[in-house]
Amino acid sequence: MMKFNIKHLMFLFALAFAFSSCQEYLDVNDDPNRAQDVPFENLLPTVIERSSAAHYSIARSSGAITQQIGFNSGGYPAVITSDGAWIAAYLHVFPNCVELIDKANTLGAWQYAGIAQVLMAENLGLLSDSWESVPYSEALKSTNNLTPAYDSQMALYRDINSLLDDAIINLNKTSAYEVSEAGDLIYHGDIAKWLRVAYTLKARYALHLSNKGLNNQEILDDYIDNGLQSNGDDWELGYNEINNNSWYIVAKNNNTGNYSVDIGGYIVYLLKTNNDPRLYSIVDTNGLNGAEPVGASPAGLPYGSDAHNTPFKETTTWLSNINSPYQFLTFAEAKFIEAEVAFPVDKAIAYQAYLDGIAANMDKMGVDGSAYLADPAVAVGMDNLTISLIMKEKYKATYLMPETWVDMRRYNYDANIYTDFAIPDPDSLINGAIYRMDYPSSELSRNSNEVNKVIKPNIEKMWRDQ
Repeated sequence: MMKFNIKHLMFLFALAFAFSSCQEYLDVNDDPNRAQDVPFENLLPTVIERSSAAHYSIARSSGAITQQIGFNSGGYPAVITSDGAWIAAYLHVFPNCVELIDKANTLGAWQYAGIAQVLMAENLGLLSDSWESVPYSEALKSTNNLTPAYDSQMALYRDINSLLDDAIINLNKTSAYEVSEAGDLIYHGDIAKWLRVAYTLKARYALHLSNKGLNNQEILDDYIDNGLQSNGDDWELGYNEINNNSWYIVAKNNNTGNYSVDIGGYIVYLLKTNNDPRLYSIVDTNGLNGAEPVGASPAGLPYGSDAHNTPFKETTTWLSNINSPYQFLTFAEAKFIEAEVAFPVDKAIAYQAYLDGIAANMDKMGVDGSAYLADPAVAVGMDNLTISLIMKEKYKATYLMPETWVDMRRYNYDANIYTDFAIPDPDSLINGAIYRMDYPSSELSRNSNEVNKVIKPNIEKMWRDQ
């Protein structure tokens, strides 16, 4: 992992100036104020950094639904949206990826093209998994169409897989253009790791369609075997004292009077089960004065609620310290994908992957998991493994990642899978489990004819989950 330092800021400042006049969608050809010859290696840092911003925006909104975070008001969100992710994708990620791919293809810089295709696929998945239908094909084709039609989720998933297939081909090609260490903020030019990411994303998006049917053996043999192999392969963006992780900024703001976010009640509840040692890597108990951590949840839920008991205020915990990375895709997630996919076809593989996923996450967080992994409630044996156990551990390992919300919707928030998870009955327009975000207000005003064709109630399942 490469630290996001001042050298990388030089790239970002240059790109910010070059693209300050971008139009709302993907106007990447005819803008007279736009620099036409930005080297493709200089485009990559902006795409990576803005991808991180999009992820954080979705994770913060969806985290309240999955109860990994809570609001200090103790309420449940009546409106769920993420303008930040929409803007990051359409104003920065997609146009720069398109330009990067075009330049790379022209020059035969295949590995740059492959990395851009991975980033575009993952961001497209992030948007579709949040809103279902989003503009893509028309937004890419036209330089002047500011009211593009929305693509269906089924079509978008085909596009995601096509991008990943093309990325795998390009990343396997020999290129005279080496990927710049300074420009690759993730892997420092290590193409083998980008290739593993592409394969693991193939597994992730195949699993997203579990309600449509899975080719379990293909996922195991082709995607998992060629995917992430250790924590050292994790796709994450490093931060430091100059460039701060967004969750560190949240914790810091909570300490300076802008108090809004708490650690969620359900994540605390699960971590307290079987004395999970990760609890104290996520919850700093210095301010509890010996009290038991509870977490913030809407009132009346079975695991309790105390909005001020576990505030998201400590800048020393695993994902909120000044050097914390932002995680896109991890080896631990890959092992839980393997466990879930193998469960119907090979319990031995599933059980080992389940244990390996826990161990990987424990190791990543720097905690001793030996006692936890030996606990009979965790080390249940192959014959007693359940989907509920797999998903409980994946929920903890994907803390503050958008993937958690995808999983919970795939299983319809089932309390038999997510033990004791409760859907609040809020005094709001939303009355039930939330399956989709509201479209950004800017899109409703700018592209109202098209967006009104695809708006559905928050409580209606996406095509993916039906």
